Amino acid sequence: MSRLIKTLVLIVIIFGGAALIAASYYFGPVIEANQRGVVMTGSADQGENLTILAPGKHYWFISGYNPISTTLTCIEISEKELSLGKDESGLLLTSKDGDTIKAELVAWYRVVPAQAGLRLAALGDSDVDKMVTEIITTSAREQAAYHDAGTFFDGKVQTDYLEAVKNDINQQLATRGLELTIFKCNKFNFSDNLLKKFAEIKKAEETIEINKVKVKAATVAAQETEEAAKGRKMAALQEAQARRESVIMASEAQIIAAKNWVTAEKIKAEVMLVRSQTKAKAMQIEAAAKVFSGPEGERFLRYRIADSLADAWSQRNQLNPASGDMGLDGIAAGITSLSNPSREVPSK
Repeated sequence: MSRLIKTLVLIVIIFGGAALIAASYYFGPVIEANQRGVVMTGSADQGENLTILAPGKHYWFISGYNPISTTLTCIEISEKELSLGKDESGLLLTSKDGDTIKAELVAWYRVVPAQAGLRLAALGDSDVDKMVTEIITTSAREQAAYHDAGTFFDGKVQTDYLEAVKNDINQQLATRGLELTIFKCNKFNFSDNLLKKFAEIKKAEETIEINKVKVKAATVAAQETEEAAKGRKMAALQEAQARRESVIMASEAQIIAAKNWVTAEKIKAEVMLVRSQTKAKAMQIEAAAKVFSGPEGERFLRYRIADSLADAWSQRNQLNPASGDMGLDGIAAGITSLSNPSREVPSK
């Protein structure tokens, strides 16, 4: 009997195990590619004891999920689009200077796959689209208050504004397991009064720029006039200096010419004097040649030589021939000694 019971128990275990495996395969959850499975053990209010299951077929007890002690929830992670301000009123933004702007905003958000458990714990079954829309609206209005309406109109801050709003929204969504992937503005709508105000501002700015150009042109013209006046003054000074230098050079040339004339006259006089002296000497030589030519001239020359020798002998002996202190013989002897010089015998 006991053997039969054992056999029956074994059969039940075998069939029970087979049935459990078949049920695990047949009833095992399938997680789609755009989903993540969140397995919860106990309460998930604090985001604890959560397991994230990847897409695919998950068997009971094998993949960490069992239908007895855990609960499985599939969370959509695909991106969702939100359009704000498409209606007639638009999303109203108030600028720093108090003007009202209507904005048409488009946002794409999703659940961060690794944060699917946090998304479930933070939001549960609440309306996520509504929550994200409220965050976007609040952040868009807060960031718009930092800029003037004109900067939205001319597009100077649109990129920076959208980036600031996106960063602010993501900081808030990160605590809920969400993220904003795309945030853009299709159009900023301005009222007629605001457009008129922008036109007046633009016209005033254009007038200011035109006046700036005129002032700059007038300044340049004044500078050119001043430079031209300086140039004319410099030219006049240069011309006066040139005239002064030319007068000085002309005066110096006259002085040099006068000096050269004096020098030339002096040289001319000297040349004439030399010529006259030369001519006089030539005439003297010619006259002497005529005087001392012939027998009479030779006799006269001898007398002159004799007188010269007598004078020389008297000067040598410190005597005066005219005094008569010496006789004729003495004078003749002296002249003879001068005309016939004797060789002095050197002393030994």
